[in-house]
Amino acid sequence: MEGFGVLHNSDLKWMIIWVTVIGNFISMLDSTTINIALYEISKSLNEPITAVQWVVVSYMLILTIFLPFFGKLSEICPRNKLYAAGFLIFSLGSFLSFLSHNLPMLVASRCIEAFGASILVSNALSIIASMFKGKNRGRALGMNGAIVAFGSMSGPALAGVLINYFGWNTVFLPGCVVAFIAALLSYRLIPAYHPPAVDEKFDYKGFLYFTVFLFSLLTTISQGHVWGWESDKIKLLVLLFVISTVLFIVRELRVSYPLIDFGLFKIKSFTLGNIALNLSYWGVFGIGITFPLYAQKVMGLSPMITGFIVLTFSVSLIMTAPVAGSVAGKKGSKYLTLAGGVMFTLALILFSSFNASTPIWRMILAELMMGVGNGLFQSPSNMGVLSEVDTKHLGIAGGMLALARNTGMIMGIAMAINILEILLSHFTAAAAVNPFLSAYQCTVRILAVFAVICTGFAYLAYRNERKVC
Repeated sequence: MEGFGVLHNSDLKWMIIWVTVIGNFISMLDSTTINIALYEISKSLNEPITAVQWVVVSYMLILTIFLPFFGKLSEICPRNKLYAAGFLIFSLGSFLSFLSHNLPMLVASRCIEAFGASILVSNALSIIASMFKGKNRGRALGMNGAIVAFGSMSGPALAGVLINYFGWNTVFLPGCVVAFIAALLSYRLIPAYHPPAVDEKFDYKGFLYFTVFLFSLLTTISQGHVWGWESDKIKLLVLLFVISTVLFIVRELRVSYPLIDFGLFKIKSFTLGNIALNLSYWGVFGIGITFPLYAQKVMGLSPMITGFIVLTFSVSLIMTAPVAGSVAGKKGSKYLTLAGGVMFTLALILFSSFNASTPIWRMILAELMMGVGNGLFQSPSNMGVLSEVDTKHLGIAGGMLALARNTGMIMGIAMAINILEILLSHFTAAAAVNPFLSAYQCTVRILAVFAVICTGFAYLAYRNERKVC
């Protein structure tokens, strides 16, 4: 049997693609529904937001760390079994999240979910690319992108409805049911073929150092205010961070099969573009986690109304990104990323002006501007980062781009919550009229500063870009 080439039934191939993209869909759906539920989880479990943020952060952390591992594992294990296992693990984690009655159980369950999601996300595109060539491959990848976008778009609204009528636990049920059904289908439909072994090893030591580096950095940022910056725990984490960083860099520079190819950072547009992309997600995910808290805690809006307001961001992003990507392919990334950066900076300034009587139309306008700005920025930025990379390095460059994106998401959440809690303590001690509102406004202004820095890096990255043919 010669792999996917034996499948001559076009309808069967497209059925397999539908099953495959469900993996990306439920991963995105799950990561966007939870933001709307955080305030209700905090109230229900009687836990501070600094602790509840780990429901989001733990998921993103595990998902990010294991992407390279499961990407490599797909070259060893039959893809149908691996993908089905990803669905089953995700379904189990979702079900346990639904049953969770305390924060430790919920965070542990989310880690199980993320473990399964990492299998799905790291293998979906390789399965699609293996099944089609040429025009049909483009159609399949386009369908994957559309389904992922739909997951992002529908997540907040779906979460709002479920929380409003059935409680926060129920946001995990759709993913649980869909993943279980998809596990059965993927095992039966996806061919068991896996590529022949290649003469390349996986950098397990580098992976270990990278895991310790990322975990210690994130935990330090997230818990520094809670545990105290002078506490023994934080000092130990800082020490682990420094040691693991040095070991990781030394390892990657010496090994012939690195997890991250530092040679690519000699390309200015690649380095500065990745920094800009990383910082852009600080703003997106920072406001993504703080605005729902403001809407529900300050404005008293229901989770359902909050979810539909946030839906504006997803709709405007989906409508803008494909057009911006097409234009960038013809005209380049410089002006589009500059316009996008300015737009989402202005959006964050508008978000920071919200008070206890802000009309809903202004919230919708801010979400709209945020979505358009990120639509103008993200696709052209991705293209700009990869445009100067040699074809033979596109695979690892794409992986590093995903790493910059995911770490930006994690850092955005951790930094925003940490800053919010520090400022909340300050304004509470200062007897402010509305301490949470004041803390929210200042936090978003800080996010706007990062957005300005992001725009500056993007301009430096692409100002001398070659003309696109």
